[in-house]
Amino acid sequence: MKVYLGDLPVELIGKRPRLGKPIEGKYRFTPVLNAKNKFPNLQKSKGIIFLSTLPNVKSFACSAQVLDLEVEITKRKIPAKIFHLASCGNDSWAEIKKLHPQLKARGYSLKNCSQIEVENFKQKLGVGVKNSHRLAHGLFALKDGKIIASYIPKQQYGVPNIKNFLNRLERGLYS
Repeated sequence: MKVYLGDLPVELIGKRPRLGKPIEGKYRFTPVLNAKNKFPNLQKSKGIIFLSTLPNVKSFACSAQVLDLEVEITKRKIPAKIFHLASCGNDSWAEIKKLHPQLKARGYSLKNCSQIEVENFKQKLGVGVKNSHRLAHGLFALKDGKIIASYIPKQQYGVPNIKNFLNRLERGLYS
């Protein structure tokens, strides 16, 4: 899939998961925000889960995605867990932890993890940046372990349109 960072084309590896399918596999990504345990087994999860993928949480767009997703889900009273997965390491989360201690979402890092697991995960979600360790911005919703919505913005420069993603999802979930 081709996306853009401003005017620069960026090639993503993998395929966006199909609706109704689980994200298979167990991944041991490093906990960095409000989590002590390794990344959960998503295919065995119950209830609604939002999974957010981030290239670099030090950037404004990524930190805004972390904050905006939680604010919107809380405002809409969606009973869900939120997991953020970032390309960068633990130190990159310091500013978010300091400025937003009220966040309940859990954050995980790909840094210093098994490259086989990282590449496998990127392939399954279609958010791996070709020839890079980075993830692309992405938003995924799961219900009882199965994908019910996904959004990988064509324009990767900036904050994904979280309100639009949630509006589309709510129409499907609650109608």
